[in-house]
Amino acid sequence: MAWNLCRNFMRQTLRPCRSQLAALRPGFAARCFAEAAPSLSQDAERALGSIKATMQAQKKVAQIHLSKAQKRSFPGNIRKYKLMGGRPEFHNVDRNRYGRIFEPWHNFEIVITSSKNNCWVVVKNKSWRHRTVIRSHAGNVGYRGALKKSEAATYAIGLNIAKKLRRLGVTCAEVHFRRLMKVETCLQAFQNVGLQITKLTHMPRTPIGNPHKPRKKRRV
Repeated sequence: MAWNLCRNFMRQTLRPCRSQLAALRPGFAARCFAEAAPSLSQDAERALGSIKATMQAQKKVAQIHLSKAQKRSFPGNIRKYKLMGGRPEFHNVDRNRYGRIFEPWHNFEIVITSSKNNCWVVVKNKSWRHRTVIRSHAGNVGYRGALKKSEAATYAIGLNIAKKLRRLGVTCAEVHFRRLMKVETCLQAFQNVGLQITKLTHMPRTPIGNPHKPRKKRRV
């Protein structure tokens, strides 16, 4: 409101000055305020209104409501299910030409990559060119900041992986890891869910360079 009043006042005051300057200097080009934006026609306003109404209707349809009993027995993440518009849990996993995620004779390998601050678990299908099926880490199960390094976060990661494999129909898998830290916690989570481990493979990294050269002292 204040801006419109100021603009009208400046137009009235600068109009005579602009005409005088133009008379004195023929090549003078004075700056002026832009005119008001043209109003939309009735058809355009009606079209915009129908677009807004359609978008709001789509948002209302996309909302999914689950009862308490359904939430208690729901397999998977409820929030992710709602955000995905009710699509199945493994809708983004690669499928073969028969529409299946894996065949009954396929072998799965769980690769555990652990560090001091986090733990990453990846499930690969060994019988299908080692394709990644599921992956999880501390941020994926709801842990942030310094809680990523906690044992509870590692246990939650193992539970998440094991439960997803069980929902897929996988009963046994192999485990591959480089570092020993946090592996035992993941194995406990696998055992509690009922996922059988058929093979444990520890592949430590070999030192690079001359073996007789000692490692540098750790700086703190």
